[in-house]
Amino acid sequence: MTAPKPVSHRQSFLSWLDTVSEGWIDDWVRVIRAEIPAYAAMRDIEVRGPVERHAEVLRGQWEDGASGPLLDFYMDLARRRVSERVRLADVARAVAIGGRLLLQRLQASRLPGKKAHEETVRGIFREDMYFLLECYQTATEEVAAEARAKLEATEAGAAKTWEEWGLLSQILSGIDVGIVLLDEELRVVWLNQTMPKELLLLRPEVAQGLPCKEVLAHAVAECTRCSACEILGGCPALRQLVRAGEGDSARDYLKITRPISGGPLKGPHVIEIYLDVTAQQEAQRSLARTQELLRNILNSSVGGIISTDLKGRVTLYNRTAERIFEFSEQELLGKRVAEYYGGGKAEAARVMKRLMAEEVIVDYETTFRAKSGEHVPLRATLSLLRDEKGTLLGTMGFCHDLRIEEALKKEVASREQYLLSILQASMDGLVTLDAKGRIASWNRGAVVLFGVDAKRALGRSMKEFLPPQESRETPFSGQTPGTRRFEVRIAKGEDRPADLLVTRTEIVDKNSGEKGASLVIKDISEMNRLQKELAQAEHLAELGRLAASVAHEIKNPIAGLRGAIEILAEVHEQSDPHFEVLQETLAQIRRLDSLVKDLLSFAKPISLRLERVPLRLLLESTLPFVQKSAEEARVAIRQDVPAELPEAHVDPQQFQQVLVNLIMNGIQATPAGGEVSVAACRANGNLALEVRDTGGGIKPEDLKHIFEPFFTTKHIGTGLGLSIVLRIVSAHAGRVEVSSKPGEGTVFKVYLPI
Repeated sequence: MTAPKPVSHRQSFLSWLDTVSEGWIDDWVRVIRAEIPAYAAMRDIEVRGPVERHAEVLRGQWEDGASGPLLDFYMDLARRRVSERVRLADVARAVAIGGRLLLQRLQASRLPGKKAHEETVRGIFREDMYFLLECYQTATEEVAAEARAKLEATEAGAAKTWEEWGLLSQILSGIDVGIVLLDEELRVVWLNQTMPKELLLLRPEVAQGLPCKEVLAHAVAECTRCSACEILGGCPALRQLVRAGEGDSARDYLKITRPISGGPLKGPHVIEIYLDVTAQQEAQRSLARTQELLRNILNSSVGGIISTDLKGRVTLYNRTAERIFEFSEQELLGKRVAEYYGGGKAEAARVMKRLMAEEVIVDYETTFRAKSGEHVPLRATLSLLRDEKGTLLGTMGFCHDLRIEEALKKEVASREQYLLSILQASMDGLVTLDAKGRIASWNRGAVVLFGVDAKRALGRSMKEFLPPQESRETPFSGQTPGTRRFEVRIAKGEDRPADLLVTRTEIVDKNSGEKGASLVIKDISEMNRLQKELAQAEHLAELGRLAASVAHEIKNPIAGLRGAIEILAEVHEQSDPHFEVLQETLAQIRRLDSLVKDLLSFAKPISLRLERVPLRLLLESTLPFVQKSAEEARVAIRQDVPAELPEAHVDPQQFQQVLVNLIMNGIQATPAGGEVSVAACRANGNLALEVRDTGGGIKPEDLKHIFEPFFTTKHIGTGLGLSIVLRIVSAHAGRVEVSSKPGEGTVFKVYLPI
């Protein structure tokens, strides 16, 4: 007994077509009459007859591939519709409606190979549009030929013939198709009034007799590949897709070029037909974009997606699934998914049975054989796939690779260990307490703060380390329920207390419900010291502003007094007993004037005007300001600044004051017969300027105060010189260092970035 032959996809499609044919035809007739006004006025038989004939010849073409009957039908249809004055655009819409309705039925079916059948239907209806256009053109030419024959047959029938020609022209001008007739010299013989404006350079009524290049927009009409020239050269017919206009107003046209001759046409002629196919092209582009968007959405899913039909064959397989299982989409589509389950066909049968009972299976764990042979562990959500009518289509599975989850767990454990290491290595004390207030954990920062290792601290009360009587509550803006902050002072080393800031937070173990607490302990001794220094600096700044205000008020009176005393001194001889008093008064006024200048210089904000200046030139221009003072004090000034040093990027006037203050400081500290030396060199990417004196040096207890405003150990001066030096050098992004020993002199070093 022989087994029956399997039914082919084509046979299945034809059988399906036979079952839906009657309903399809009914819908086709109904939608045509509803959507196209030209068909609404016709009798039902005038619409149904061509539709039934159309469906019949389409089935014949799908069955044996012969297109002859279809072309005959379109020719008969074109002749009939031209005689009924139905526009080509309306006929094309009627044909497109049939294709659209058939596709809708096909998409809703469960026919095997459905996607391939959909492409076949689309391709046939798209090609039929071209056949219909050619048949419509031929029918139009036949009407024209009949009119010409009548014109040539008898003069008596001329009026009627011309009337028919006029009717033909009216028909051709009334359809939504552009038509151009060219002679063998490519001159316009005739064009209809509905020629698309995007394709014309001139109005249709003035185009007759002109070369086509002056009438047609040849850049749009593909002039560089002139189809008319090819037709005149012997080509039977050509089709081109051309685009006219720009941006949102651009249109797509199907251009058909064919030869035409005979009748009153002397010599070969060419007819060009432009059919607006913008809607069809845009629909195809929109469909392509939609399909691409859907595919991108599926492929961007973080999980693998696999769907099957009712026979368990793979119908959808996204890019994430490709990465998980290593199979490409082409390798897996159409294959039975049961072959790849870890449990084989038996597991697939159990899953399907459970799905039929439950509709959805959540968090189903299994394995799936990858291309490499590895069985990949999966967690999947499986569901039945149904259409809008509830008809069962297949299954859908969303797969999560458990290898990724295991890797994430390891990463989380690693991060937890890393975080624990950070907490242990923190210089802040991190301590946890159990429900009884005993120490449960003690990090390395706590060891450093309290000098007690973790083994000796665990299990003890925190009160041993943070005495309650020494603590002081400290409010803060971010306080939340269960959290408080307080400061405590503890002894640390010999006579060296430490100030600690403690943030205590109540915690509850989610598993056991037991309460405890965590403490973050920070040593704020240095911060408190800096706050005191900041307060002192703010106090000094206020004093500086007050001093500047006072200095500004007494500056002008001092200048007047100085001028008056100088005039009085000039009229007294040195032998006059008042002369010495006047000189002493003048010296004190000069001292007051210097003090006022220093106060104003110290209080004034520093504003730099930077230039590139050689240090040697800067020093040589400064020495004249201190030379007289050095000579009066009998102190020698030596300088060693090489000319090849890089230029300093400084404010010359401000930095000159730095040099004057440092050299004068050295002169005033050096006894008669000593010297002040100034040297410069490169040092670790900086310019180093050194001012050294041979004076008595600075006491160690005074050394840390010398840059403070108004601090001085001399009987003269304001105590602002070195403060001004520090401010100016800091404004230049430099630094000042000082070294001194009593009896060995003092060295000031200024470092400036190169």
